[in-house]
Amino acid sequence: MVKSADKLVGKKVVVVGGTSGIGFGAAQAFLDAGAIVTVISSNEDRVKDAVKRLNSPNVSGAVGDVRNESAFVDVLKPLAPIDHLVFSGVDIIIRGNLEDLDLDQAKHLFGVKFWGAVVIGKAAKKFDLISPGGSLTLTSGGAAYKPGKGAATGGALNAGVITLTKGLAADLAEKKIRVNVVVPGLVKTELWDKLGKSKEEQKKQFEETKLPVGFVATPDDIAEAYLYLAKADYATGTSVQIGELFQTYVKDGLLM
Repeated sequence: MVKSADKLVGKKVVVVGGTSGIGFGAAQAFLDAGAIVTVISSNEDRVKDAVKRLNSPNVSGAVGDVRNESAFVDVLKPLAPIDHLVFSGVDIIIRGNLEDLDLDQAKHLFGVKFWGAVVIGKAAKKFDLISPGGSLTLTSGGAAYKPGKGAATGGALNAGVITLTKGLAADLAEKKIRVNVVVPGLVKTELWDKLGKSKEEQKKQFEETKLPVGFVATPDDIAEAYLYLAKADYATGTSVQIGELFQTYVKDGLLM
């Protein structure tokens, strides 16, 4: 029986969205655990930069956009058989007054985060991309449970991903593929730069956020959940919430 610490050694892991934020943190954690990792993003420059920063002989990169199903599947096929596939593709946050919601931007995020997960689940079922006994891990967000003011749409999106996870777990059970989802709380990532707040404003916000652990997570902290779900052979259809959902930040819609 393989020891837990060695379960990921030599395993082929693909991290979609692995060039920044939570996905990058997960890619680094899998490399540290001895896996062979491929990071995928829709932007070639980001892929090259991520591979350079990860700085390992066991990492490679590929370019693919989940919004283009056929082209994206063509990117995944040569990587098969994959042992563990992580999907953490997100490049914006839906946040702000409901009356000011940009529907095109919201549809873009749904196209990436929700429909992208559907595309990957469908491909895993149809093309045997993931080895029997392997796993698919999606990424939701804490607003699924407590969508504060300004986070109704984003919260609904994340709740949809959690429900989708349970359905995919049933659909892929016959392939012996486990499907789970990580549900992060507040995390420091590059996404906050896109909200128009300066680094100083972000720093102040995070310092004023009171959590039981005493700090706001970085992607490295969240990465532990992905390692657990990849190694946990008895877990499928499971949501792993990492980070408490406290009203001190939920009220401002600060969850992904």
